[in-house]
Amino acid sequence: MLRLLLADLRHHAGTWAWTCVITLVAGACVSGQLRILHGALDSAAKATGVTPQGVPRSTDMLHAARLMSGFIIALVVLAAAAVLASTAGLALTQRRRDHGLWRALGMRPGSLRALLLGQLVAVAALGSLVGSLAGRPVSALMMPLLIEQDVAMPGTVARWEPADLAWTALVVAGSVLLGGWGPARRAARATETDLLRGTEERGRSRLGRTLGVLGRLAVALGLAAGFIAAAVNIHQGGAGSEQAAEAAPLGALGALVLVCVLTAWLVPVVLRALALVPVPGPAWLVATRTAMLESRRSTATVLPFLVAFGLVAVALGGARMGVGRINTDSFLAVFGPALVTAWIGGVAVIAMSAGRRRRDAALLAAAGAPTAQVRGAQVLEGVLHAVVACLLGIVVCALSTALYAPTSGIAWADVPGRLPWTEFGVTGALTLATTCAAVVVSAWAGRSASVATVLRARD
Repeated sequence: MLRLLLADLRHHAGTWAWTCVITLVAGACVSGQLRILHGALDSAAKATGVTPQGVPRSTDMLHAARLMSGFIIALVVLAAAAVLASTAGLALTQRRRDHGLWRALGMRPGSLRALLLGQLVAVAALGSLVGSLAGRPVSALMMPLLIEQDVAMPGTVARWEPADLAWTALVVAGSVLLGGWGPARRAARATETDLLRGTEERGRSRLGRTLGVLGRLAVALGLAAGFIAAAVNIHQGGAGSEQAAEAAPLGALGALVLVCVLTAWLVPVVLRALALVPVPGPAWLVATRTAMLESRRSTATVLPFLVAFGLVAVALGGARMGVGRINTDSFLAVFGPALVTAWIGGVAVIAMSAGRRRRDAALLAAAGAPTAQVRGAQVLEGVLHAVVACLLGIVVCALSTALYAPTSGIAWADVPGRLPWTEFGVTGALTLATTCAAVVVSAWAGRSASVATVLRARD
């Protein structure tokens, strides 16, 4: 089994390339933050004096360093798990015919699942190992920003410990398994016929689908209950209270996770609404229909950029309303690693689904569509994904604002003027440019292949 696992990874390294990139980025961010944590703890232990509240400054600095490092690592795990749920799923989906062949040759479903999870662990180990080496430049970039935010003392030097490699591997492997567990389970439950035919969902029983929906609903209800609990704490504490100031950011972050959990259901609904927009020309019709038919691909593309929008709404939205002291520099220091992980993940998802997009374009070309219309439909599909991510980001912003406004005591009439419109606009423009550019580049990369070659090719 181990020989098959390693041989399959070696012969299909290109399929796992982008998943390795995401694990490398996540590993570098986690390793860099652990280096910063050790250096911050060393400097905090040497601090003298007391805070205005009478707490020893060393104790206060130790608490701040541990809290901030844990929060940053948790954000990286959130972004990495959201991205890896898409990239790992796409990587396993591209190999489903091989999985069907293994099953036809006698491999049991449990053995197939163990093999796929073993491949994910191997990819995570490679990413965490290389990422640990890249943690040093990450810590060098982040340290000045954290010193400015009083999380670390001036002159703090990042320090590496051998145990960091194990912690990095554990965090990255957990993120990979969290993201790839569902796709591996679906591949193991599918029948040989469905896998060889290129489909998976038909092999899943109605009971399995029902349990999956109920599980997602249970998670969503739990997050919604946490959001309501945060609102209750804010109401009990009152505007300007420490209780409200602590509950609002946690509730806003829970709202972001809630929308991410519901993305698989929300994205098709938003796409159907956008399809009703009366845009002339066949390119828009093709783009909207393709995005709706490939709803899983659309969801995978939207999710990483939704995480980026949500981080902007949660962090800078609260700061604009007086909850917290986050500015642009501190935002990059705290949310930068998660933002980079999510953004690279968005590019990875688009690149990994390039084969399907080229096949869709080849079908249109075979039907007689002009090349300009085919390229226009591809670009408009990227525009659709960017718009959907922006709209869902606005939903996150609205939910977080419902907590931040009563926390700061701002009148509802003044709320629109306090929202981070500039940052949202910049994020939207970058998302639009990234999705459109990635789609065009992936289509341009396969320009030399003929229509017949593309249609005969596998994903």
